[in-house]
Amino acid sequence: MTHPADRPQPAPVPLPALLPAPCVPEAPDGFYDDEDTRALTVRIAPYPGMAANDVVTVHWRTRDGLHREPLRVPGHRVGAAVTVRMAGPYLSSATTLVHYEVEYVTGGTAVSEPLTLNDR
Repeated sequence: MTHPADRPQPAPVPLPALLPAPCVPEAPDGFYDDEDTRALTVRIAPYPGMAANDVVTVHWRTRDGLHREPLRVPGHRVGAAVTVRMAGPYLSSATTLVHYEVEYVTGGTAVSEPLTLNDR
């Protein structure tokens, strides 16, 4: 009889690397002017495994709490950037942390690196 410790063990499943952080064209240096900015555009580059009906949820955290904006990737947008507008009322904070999460239609999720935005 084989002892359990002598049996081959399955290889650990590697955790997926974080997806790249989103970008905000109105704040290329990470800073925006809330006096002049009514909304910011969060741009998410096409990601590995992108497929129709994936759900991409943009999260942004301000002093007022956590805000979310989910959207489903339509078939004609696979391979294209995903964009979401963050309205001014959600930017009422000196620092805003933005990241996104992908729920793959094939199963599984992935999270991005965070992006820090600062009000000038």
